Amino acid sequence: MDQSALINSSALTTTSTETRTAEEQAAPPVTPADRVLTVCLAGVPNAGKTALMNGLTGGGFHTANYPGVTVTISRGKSRAELGAEISFVDLPGVHSTVAPTIEEELSCSVIEGRHDSIHPDALIIVVDATQLERHLKFAAFVARQGKPVVVALTMMDLLAKSGQTINSKKLSEALGVAVVPVDGRTGWGVGELMTALRERLTNPFITAAVLAEIPDEPVEAYRRLRAILDASGAVKKSRPLMLAENSLTARIDKVVLHRYAGLPIFFIILGGLFASIFWLAQPFMDFIEWLFKEAGALTLAVLPEGILARFIAEGIIGGVGAVAVFFPQILILFFLMTLLEDSGYLSRGAALVDRPLSALGLHGRSFVPMLSGFACAIPAVLAARTIPSKRERLLTIWIIPLMSCSARLPVYALLLAALLPGAVGKAGLALACIYLASLLTGSLTAGIIGKLFIRKKSDSMLAMEMPLYRRPLIKPTLKITWSRASAYLKRAGAPIIIISSILWMLSNFGLGAQQPKREDGTSAAFITASDLDHSFAAQLGQSLEPVLRPMAVDWRVGVGLISAFAAREVFVSTMAIVFHVADENNEQAQQAGLLDTMREATFANSSQRVFTPSSIIGLMVFFFFSLQCLSTVSVVRAETNSWKMAGLQLLFYTGLGYLLSVAVVQGLRVIGVA
Repeated sequence: MDQSALINSSALTTTSTETRTAEEQAAPPVTPADRVLTVCLAGVPNAGKTALMNGLTGGGFHTANYPGVTVTISRGKSRAELGAEISFVDLPGVHSTVAPTIEEELSCSVIEGRHDSIHPDALIIVVDATQLERHLKFAAFVARQGKPVVVALTMMDLLAKSGQTINSKKLSEALGVAVVPVDGRTGWGVGELMTALRERLTNPFITAAVLAEIPDEPVEAYRRLRAILDASGAVKKSRPLMLAENSLTARIDKVVLHRYAGLPIFFIILGGLFASIFWLAQPFMDFIEWLFKEAGALTLAVLPEGILARFIAEGIIGGVGAVAVFFPQILILFFLMTLLEDSGYLSRGAALVDRPLSALGLHGRSFVPMLSGFACAIPAVLAARTIPSKRERLLTIWIIPLMSCSARLPVYALLLAALLPGAVGKAGLALACIYLASLLTGSLTAGIIGKLFIRKKSDSMLAMEMPLYRRPLIKPTLKITWSRASAYLKRAGAPIIIISSILWMLSNFGLGAQQPKREDGTSAAFITASDLDHSFAAQLGQSLEPVLRPMAVDWRVGVGLISAFAAREVFVSTMAIVFHVADENNEQAQQAGLLDTMREATFANSSQRVFTPSSIIGLMVFFFFSLQCLSTVSVVRAETNSWKMAGLQLLFYTGLGYLLSVAVVQGLRVIGVA
């Protein structure tokens, strides 16, 4: 049924019934200056603000951190077809105006006109039609601040399913404010909302008089609102109201929130979600990797042979490919997460795991970012935005590098094959233990850090809406998915390109004095093209060898560890290069040759082997703990708005990985494991 048929009529504007004085009638209308107006979307969490934001901007909004706060909010420009440009700001949802969290404090400061950076010309109050009285109480708080306001009535489709209708014209007249039914997911009613908003901005005599008079005291506020709604006749029921316990949502919740079955169901759903990330993304990742490889080869074929061509092909194109190869995982993750969120299930999952995680200082919403960290730390850090408490959000971001991301898999596979040759079953069991250990270690670290360094100022509480279940719409979901996933390329792309370019230069240039003597007896330039053995990277690795010796590895492994800071999986190909493995065009032959070479590799001027059980285990410990992903560092800085947090995380985990690696190697040697 068409939604418009469910609404008896709609009023876009209303005026005060009070008689205007002659001076008021003579006063000219307040016309906004010739500038882009700022309009904030305010409401209770899960009222539909993000969907409406998407409908108003066409999905073209971006996130931003404003001076003085670390809360990420969305900002975007109105769609061109909606008239003159307006800048929309989606404020965090407010459970209570006493502002127990930094997010709610930000919203309240903007609404009350206390914020230094965000000064709205008007506010759109987003109200869930299925929870009218409770959401109108918050709307009254906004209306009391004296700013121009318009009410956007959402969830009209869910209201109709319960056999109710709302006459928006009667509701508008009763409250003294424009009330416009909308559906941000489909764009229905958005044009009418914009019309009401512009009329409210240009007419100073339109007030929210009745709504603004609703008192703040809860009992009296609900009594007054109930009286207004009953007197107006705005809400009609076509059939007796279904008891809450008999609704579809309640019947589903009896299963998914079951005391014993709830958690297993949640793990099965999320297990399927993250398995999908690996399986569905792999063909697209392979295609992107092939595409950039072919682009690099084409560049080398087209451009004149030389350093410049190699730099463009290997440094720039290869650097972009290193970022883009994970983009399918990002898209699939956000698409599936948006489906769960839009359906109403995600908030249930957060509630299920809140109790065990809260014992470790984490939040119920922390579990989803932790699991997504097994695919890639970058979307995991971005997924932490859903955690409302700043403390729990920072603590979750802090432990995400401990999750064994997919970039570690090639390294673990190589090292386990070297440690356990031919024992595929044992290697698989060891890999499973590594993944389990990452969850346990992350949880333990969160508990320790939370108690020692990021202490609670007050008890944390998971307060969130349990929205009704609804069928997700694919088109809006795709728009939101693209908006969220494209932020990955924007945030991490440039740093990775720069870092990859620098590492390429370090691997392909060196000091002339360090190069082998030429056959013609001439001297090389001060800085010259070089093979890897005599490059800056090799010189850096050799200078670090005294630090690496306690880990029982030499400078060649050091070069691999340095290159792994751009992307962990680069460690494998770097090992193939520094150990001069032949047949590099054949991946299987390359790996087999690399394993044979690793087993025979010895330290310079010595018969002591480099790769022994103790040194291999030590390397796995180092990769387990160390933060060798500078793109993650850049995203952490962007998400926390702090280089201090990102830098401290990098130093802490890399230092911890080194110290524990040395301790493990030396401890194994003490007990007789070479």
